[in-house]
Amino acid sequence: MKKSLAGILLLFSLQLVFFGQDKSKKAYELIYEDVQVLKKQLLVLEEKLEKNAADIEALKNQVREVQAQIRLLLTGQANVQEGLKNIPSQYQFLLDKIEQMNLLLTKISEDLLAMKGSPLQPQVPGQETKASPPPAAEKKQPEQKKEPQPTEQKPGAPPSSSLSPQETYNAAYADYLKGNYELAIDGFKIYRENFADSPLADNALYWIGECYYSQRKFEDSMEQFNDLIFNYPQGDKIAAAYLKKGLALAELGRKDEALVVFKLLASKYPLEEESRIAQEKIKELAQKK
Repeated sequence: MKKSLAGILLLFSLQLVFFGQDKSKKAYELIYEDVQVLKKQLLVLEEKLEKNAADIEALKNQVREVQAQIRLLLTGQANVQEGLKNIPSQYQFLLDKIEQMNLLLTKISEDLLAMKGSPLQPQVPGQETKASPPPAAEKKQPEQKKEPQPTEQKPGAPPSSSLSPQETYNAAYADYLKGNYELAIDGFKIYRENFADSPLADNALYWIGECYYSQRKFEDSMEQFNDLIFNYPQGDKIAAAYLKKGLALAELGRKDEALVVFKLLASKYPLEEESRIAQEKIKELAQKK
């Protein structure tokens, strides 16, 4: 009986041992399967990371391309702005060229008519040659030359053609200072007709324009200033002619054209006193817009 009981206990113990081993084996298999699943998930994550890295690199390339395009656009915009800055001067240059051509055509027509009416006295402006550059003349002050002073004349009488160049010029300028603008215009015209090669021929043309401006004949005054600008580009009255032309345009209400002339004066002759006045007029006209 005792032996049978011992055998039963031994058999039960062996079953427990085998059952424990089987359970341990199943646990190991489960762990192994879990590891395999984790490996597969890790591989999937690595593939996703590689794909994301490729996408990020592609995005970086796109960003670099966009930045390059932005730089090109900024460069193009800077070029456009620079071009816009040059438009006013180019526009004025074209206007001056058109004015010069119109003046030239007008002068040619006048010369043709003059040649038909009095063939012995043709006059072609723009061909005068100055013996020496004229000295700067002060505004509203008699212009001095190393020549005789004007002789006495009857009031209201135009200068005589027998006078010397300086006497004729001084007589016309004296009439201008006295406000006798019509006499001054006649005197300066006589001076230009008789002494076209004189160094003061351009100054006489300028003062004719000043006389018309003082009479508020702004269109007539601009015609004289344009004639001076066209025929005497190196004269000492160029800056003053530009200034008076701009002022005449402003008086006529042509503010945009006046602004263009003032800006051209300021850019071409920045050191002249007329340039400072032009800058003030630019600010003044800009505030009125």
